[in-house]
Amino acid sequence: MIPASATPVRLPSAPCLWLGRWLAAWVFALSPANAGVSQSSGYTEGEVLVGFKPGIAAETIRQCHEAHRVAVVRTFSAISRMQGRTVQQLHSGSATTADLVAGLLEEPAVAWAEPNFHCQLAGMPVPNDPGFPRQWALENTGQLVNNIPGTPGADIGFLDAWGMANPTTPETVIALLDTGIDLTHLELTPALWTNPGEIPWDGLDNDANGKIDDVHGFNFTDHNGNPSDVNPTLSHGTHLAGIMAAAIRNSQGIAGTAFTSRIMPLRITSADGVPDVGNVVAAINYAVMMKTRGVNLVAINASFTRSYYSATEQAAIQAAGTAGIVVCAAAGNEGADNTATPIYPANLRLSNMIVVAASNSSDELASYSNYGTKVDLAAPGDTIYSTKTIWPTADGVIATLTREDAAYTASPIHFSGTTTGVTGSLRNCGYGMFPSDFPAAVNGHVALIQRGNGTYAAKVLNAMKAGANGVVIYNNVAAPTSPTLNSADAWIPGVFISQADGQVLLAALPATVTLTNLPANTWDAYFYASGTSVAAPFVTAAVAFAAAHFPNESATQRVARILDHTTPVGTLTGRVLTGGRLDLTGIIDTDRDQLPDWWETAHFGNLAQPAESDPDGDGFTNLQEYRIATLPTDATSHLRISHSGLLENGAVRDFEITFPTALDVLYRVEYSPSLSSGSWLPLGTDLPGTGTPATAIDPGSPTLPTRRFYRVRILSP
Repeated sequence: MIPASATPVRLPSAPCLWLGRWLAAWVFALSPANAGVSQSSGYTEGEVLVGFKPGIAAETIRQCHEAHRVAVVRTFSAISRMQGRTVQQLHSGSATTADLVAGLLEEPAVAWAEPNFHCQLAGMPVPNDPGFPRQWALENTGQLVNNIPGTPGADIGFLDAWGMANPTTPETVIALLDTGIDLTHLELTPALWTNPGEIPWDGLDNDANGKIDDVHGFNFTDHNGNPSDVNPTLSHGTHLAGIMAAAIRNSQGIAGTAFTSRIMPLRITSADGVPDVGNVVAAINYAVMMKTRGVNLVAINASFTRSYYSATEQAAIQAAGTAGIVVCAAAGNEGADNTATPIYPANLRLSNMIVVAASNSSDELASYSNYGTKVDLAAPGDTIYSTKTIWPTADGVIATLTREDAAYTASPIHFSGTTTGVTGSLRNCGYGMFPSDFPAAVNGHVALIQRGNGTYAAKVLNAMKAGANGVVIYNNVAAPTSPTLNSADAWIPGVFISQADGQVLLAALPATVTLTNLPANTWDAYFYASGTSVAAPFVTAAVAFAAAHFPNESATQRVARILDHTTPVGTLTGRVLTGGRLDLTGIIDTDRDQLPDWWETAHFGNLAQPAESDPDGDGFTNLQEYRIATLPTDATSHLRISHSGLLENGAVRDFEITFPTALDVLYRVEYSPSLSSGSWLPLGTDLPGTGTPATAIDPGSPTLPTRRFYRVRILSP
């Protein structure tokens, strides 16, 4: 932070850091696209992805299914509509994948048929040394990060870019196609996208989109609404989610690159972290569908790779582009030239795609990163610190329950959400098994439930349906008991206490309580990792940042905004197409005049006005007017003390100062007995701007000097 000054200044938002590493080790013994398939474990045996030719009738498609004795696993309806053709995943209980592909390609109605290839995550290693977070990717001062020195300025310009952010932007949504995320992580729960058309956990498809309880996203492996990251060792999706949208200024580890965006987790992997193209396409199909339903979904993060082309995947990404969605893909971690050794989906090179290499803290291409003319730019991807799946269990979480000044010993419920503190009025909800057990007043407060007559999970679920923000379950016997919620999900914070303590609380109602549910070791919630897969989410976040500030641009225009304004880096020349590294500042200030493009366009309709000019002649330059949030085209709009006067207050008179304010700007009124003394002191507390005039009062006193000077300072943003 720079010190406040009498000269109007605009301070950037506070920084933070992340990222991770991914490998690419799968090699498939497959021939080029549609030329046949060998028996390889690189795809799901007996399954194919098929695209029929445009205009083929449903009856013809049905006859094709019958002729080859295949069942429809799923039809990718949104992609089919965008493509003007039917695109499906088919399964045979008897034929091999090779025979299915060969047979279907002989059908006149079929445009393509291909195996349901397995992909691999651009493999992130096991966490190493989860120490104090050093976010060199966001602000690189040359500091040591995990004992690696950096080069000052080799970062994405996070502080400068967010210092020029528009305080009123639409919410943007990012689809994360990955292992899922830890839905209860303190950094990520505020960043979760919530489906406005779905009623949580009622077992119904409320918005009629074909998915039940897709409250925060969907799990395309298990076909349910729980996209939790079930591989805490890999923590792949959780790590990426933190890079993109971890909460900021919450006194927890890190900050997300696009911290105002929301993450839609779409789990495409099995528990071992291996995705397949069918799930990838299904997830893109879901993203496109939700986009057409009004969700402001602007980007898809695709941090997975494989060696073989898929026409179905290409059709899906094209459909995403038609819907206005940018897809950011990892370049791969073989240290190879993608031009000579194709990697997919990166090498599809569609107009709505950005392919990302990994750079290190010295502004060099990481040794493992792929490169070449098929790769667009580099982004930080080496030794990046981000979120890890906590998987809170009774042994891994410390829970406390506090009522006024009394603390109760509490055991955390397995998989219950972590929190630094949920406070609410404790409401008696009996056994918590029926809607009638929950009073309406429990909405937004804490449910007190007795053990017995049902499972813990059912009780907590019922409390969630009733709108509770926390749960206290007390034992119905004196003996100790170990509660569980069975599986990771977006549970509200809950604790388990003894029978005796529960009876004390029951007798003390009404009572206000505070629940805390925290990892025993907070550093277990973060780790370092490296790779192109963790470089990609920086760019995905940049797309969301661009979309928030320039909502009327197309997907192609957003791609150009990012690729045309990278930071040139000598070591990247000839290694990536742009020869540059991601620059968040260049996205928002393309002409580099310290005036954000959104502000110049809003006031002048173009970027032609110089920062030092004063078009309204009020004595404030455009740059000054921007920094103090006044109007550059209105001579009456500038920072000034517009009114002062004396107020009668008994035997003394108070002095009143009034000045205009702008929304989200913090002001300080100061006074001094002499302009030359340098002894300026604050007058009262700092005043947040509201967009309307603010008033400060200097209280009268018989001992006050007869003369005082006043000034107004801008403290933030």
